Amino acid sequence: MRAAVLHGFGDLRIEEVPDPLPGPHDVVLDVACVQLSVTECMLIAGEPVALHHQLAAALATGPVRFGGHEFAGVVRAVGSAARDVAIHDIEVGAQVTAVETIDCGSCGPCRRGRPDACLAPEFIGFTRPGALAEQVVVPASAVVPVPPGVSAAAAAAIQPLAGALHAHATAAVRPGETMLIIGAGVMGLLALQVARRGNAGLVAISGRSLAKLDLARRFGADLVLDATGGPEAVLSAVHEATGGVGVDVVIETAGGSPAVGLAGTDTLDLAARCARRGGRIVLVSVLPDRAPAPLGLLRERGIALLHPRSGAGGYSPTADVFEQALRLVARGDVDVESLITHRLAGIAEAPKAVEITRNKAAYGAINPAQLDLTSGGRPWHC
Repeated sequence: MRAAVLHGFGDLRIEEVPDPLPGPHDVVLDVACVQLSVTECMLIAGEPVALHHQLAAALATGPVRFGGHEFAGVVRAVGSAARDVAIHDIEVGAQVTAVETIDCGSCGPCRRGRPDACLAPEFIGFTRPGALAEQVVVPASAVVPVPPGVSAAAAAAIQPLAGALHAHATAAVRPGETMLIIGAGVMGLLALQVARRGNAGLVAISGRSLAKLDLARRFGADLVLDATGGPEAVLSAVHEATGGVGVDVVIETAGGSPAVGLAGTDTLDLAARCARRGGRIVLVSVLPDRAPAPLGLLRERGIALLHPRSGAGGYSPTADVFEQALRLVARGDVDVESLITHRLAGIAEAPKAVEITRNKAAYGAINPAQLDLTSGGRPWHC
């Protein structure tokens, strides 16, 4: 089969590699669609984000199969004991996706029922080869069935929606509470859709792209704020809409490297200034380790800063949240397809998909780029 192989930072090549075989507790999937992620594309380029040092150490020993943790595929082969550990029945030909991280099940936190604090999690696409390939092996325990009516593209894009659901669960939004979503990218727009089908009161969203803000209006935002005027304009609008009190909940999705179209490191300060006394901030974005934090303001106003930890090692939503997200898409309650702006045909386009995802603003992308592998006898039936 063909797969993407990383020979060094910035040197991603498409090569022939042996077809994978399942271990006893694994399944092999024919990859139908794989979606890149901003973080893995930054890592491929050598940027100093989370896991950079681990990837550098792996590359020091030779080329590695890296990337491809958001995907959908069709079951090709089932390991001899896979059905013993699978959450659902697994049959050849089933259309599935999979959670990104797998807990070890044996460390202290796992034994205490805290897989989110697992000391030795495995990562599809990092500690084991991912779906930047024509086939991928995944643990049967990680497999999640895709319901009828969900396209391969939508299934490959389900992890961000699962993350948005978990962010809302972390916020524990009560009926009628007000909310600000900072960032109208893919996470912000998905968080908005989740909020609109829940019990929140006023829901505001801020962003810098007029096209994305138009989508926010379509998805039912009560207040759409153009952030190009700077944080003071957003703060003023929030205070005006809430009588100077601030919002109950802020979901911060925009912080991070401006090089990939994110809003820098001041978004947490804006979140703290927009939250009411006793409010909550859910930090969805991945800020640098030494990003400035308004600890004094948070303490003075009694604002809780929350991080939606879930799944093995706290890095990915769990299978039950994936299933919830897939049901929302299958019922038409959440629109994922409108956010998928760039789809490329075949694994050979992986380097181009990385380029688009690292430069989403320049390409006008909302979702990260996807690779469609359904041609050449790889059907996907909605």
